[in-house]
Amino acid sequence: MNDTKKKIKVLGLLWMIALSAIIIRQLMFHNLDSSALLYVGVPFLVANLLLWFKPVEIGTSWGQVYASHMLSALIIMLCTSVVLFEGFICVLFFMPIYVVIVSVVFFIGWLSDKQRQKKKNNKIYSNILPLLIVVSSLEGIRPEVSYKRHNEVSTTQIINSGIDEIKQKLSSPIAIDNNENWLLSVFPMPYKIEAGSLNEGDIHEIYFRYNRWFITNTHHGSMSLKLIKVEDQYIETEFVSNTSYISNYLNLKGTQINFRPISDSKTEIRLTVKYDRLLDPAWYFDPLQEYAIKKTSEMLIAEVMTP
Repeated sequence: MNDTKKKIKVLGLLWMIALSAIIIRQLMFHNLDSSALLYVGVPFLVANLLLWFKPVEIGTSWGQVYASHMLSALIIMLCTSVVLFEGFICVLFFMPIYVVIVSVVFFIGWLSDKQRQKKKNNKIYSNILPLLIVVSSLEGIRPEVSYKRHNEVSTTQIINSGIDEIKQKLSSPIAIDNNENWLLSVFPMPYKIEAGSLNEGDIHEIYFRYNRWFITNTHHGSMSLKLIKVEDQYIETEFVSNTSYISNYLNLKGTQINFRPISDSKTEIRLTVKYDRLLDPAWYFDPLQEYAIKKTSEMLIAEVMTP
């Protein structure tokens, strides 16, 4: 009997993995894989299927039941990502919101069953919260149900160098090491940067190599950064093309660099990065991407602009 139950559980998980892969593939086919249908709707569906397949049993330790549900949910997510050839960065982006949605649905089911056992009906648990999740999953499917996408992040630092020294550094060969920041350390740094000069109209090429599966399933891409305005205390650029892995997450528009001399050997640098958020929901990706851009700006000032 136990062997039969195990086989049923395994078949159930395989069925949910296949269903998840088919749904995500359809979202990709209809260009909806950057919407909240993927990042909220799919976890909501998986969590409800798990509740149906493995209903919460009142009287059993909720911690044990929750751990079992979460383990099953993570198996479904990781196996689905392998089936779809997704890379580890996508999985890391997806995992926090996936865990949150699965956890919320689990506790809604657990509390609802507990209320029903006590012959109470709490509509906040049973109706309103699931409805809010469903509504949130619609973000990004059309412009009418999307939040603002354009963002600008500015970082200001004072460094012990003059403007001429900074510009000389900008036109020198550039090599960027992996940053100590926990988030940036996940992302592959460019392996080659072709700069050369700081003349208006110049295009700097930045090359990336991303091993989706750590050592294989490699994606090659590059960014082309054009200098559209160069003044004594100001440099403005725009991204004219981007085929790097970063283009899946945000649309980089350009940068503005302001230099304010404090003394002959001290300069205030203000770096502004302009970009459009491509992923929904905004409540999750807006703060995450803003933090990543902020830390990237700090790294660029330290690695690329500081002599």
